[in-house]
Amino acid sequence: MVAQYIFYKKKSRKEISDAVREESAVFNNVLSVSAIRTIYNNLQKRGFLLQKVSFANFRDYLVSPEANRFKELRISKKDKETNIIRLIPKNEPVSPYAIALSLSGRTYISHYSALYLNDLTLNVPKPIYVKKKRTKAKTLERNTELSQDQIDKAFSTPARMTNNIYTFEYDGRPYEVYLLDQSATVDRGITEMQVPNAPSGISVSGVEKTLIECTVKPDYSGGAQEVLEAFARAKGELKVLRMMQLLDNGQYLFPYGKNILFYMDRAGYSEQQKNLVAERLDPDKQKFNMYLQKNMRDKLFDSDIGVYYPKGLGAI
Repeated sequence: MVAQYIFYKKKSRKEISDAVREESAVFNNVLSVSAIRTIYNNLQKRGFLLQKVSFANFRDYLVSPEANRFKELRISKKDKETNIIRLIPKNEPVSPYAIALSLSGRTYISHYSALYLNDLTLNVPKPIYVKKKRTKAKTLERNTELSQDQIDKAFSTPARMTNNIYTFEYDGRPYEVYLLDQSATVDRGITEMQVPNAPSGISVSGVEKTLIECTVKPDYSGGAQEVLEAFARAKGELKVLRMMQLLDNGQYLFPYGKNILFYMDRAGYSEQQKNLVAERLDPDKQKFNMYLQKNMRDKLFDSDIGVYYPKGLGAI
């Protein structure tokens, strides 16, 4: 499929190249079917494509040897035989985070990966954690009555882990992506971040939201020790009131504010900062004891805050 059968002759090779690059950059140069469709429509509106050119013609052109622009990248779902195809440039690097985010619309980097991108951990997580963003509120049909027995039972079982695990290989390196389901409430606290080889930036949970999500799901965050160290690293930039607003917006059943207070206490936050959390704990749930993570075999109890924590949890 050669360019003369795709583009108007009045458009120079450079104009065509610049237009395709510009449109592709909007998607961080990782093209799904819907992204290719958008680029196709935009180039039609801009007067680049011949009227007779179909979407299939345009897609074939992008991966043709004559164009020498894009190649296919295969993303596989773990334990499944189906592949997801993305187009990426042949001669330009792309961000693995952008590839991971392309798995679903309205996603953001979360949990352990967000800890890394927000400079809250020294470790480089092997999986990339991506979460689907909720933009419309979901009606919560939940019994507002909570008992200690409910909490004890919920945290006595192993944490449920997602089955939405994808793998791909890029630049000679294998990657694994955990695609996590939406929250029950509208996601706030997400920011745009510039990372290498992603010209349009990527969506990442901000410091406050990241710490909340890691508190709620430490198994996606390297465990309680890693979360504690993240709180310590965030000490100089954490906006405590903002974090508590986000926690309240999350409408969590369990009193995770106690876990946050525990982490802040162990990480050496000031009494003033800890009071901002303590004063905003749900008064109806303050009487309950909480757990830092699920299925702890050897645990200790902080009687001042009312939180069980792993015996091996180190000091900061």
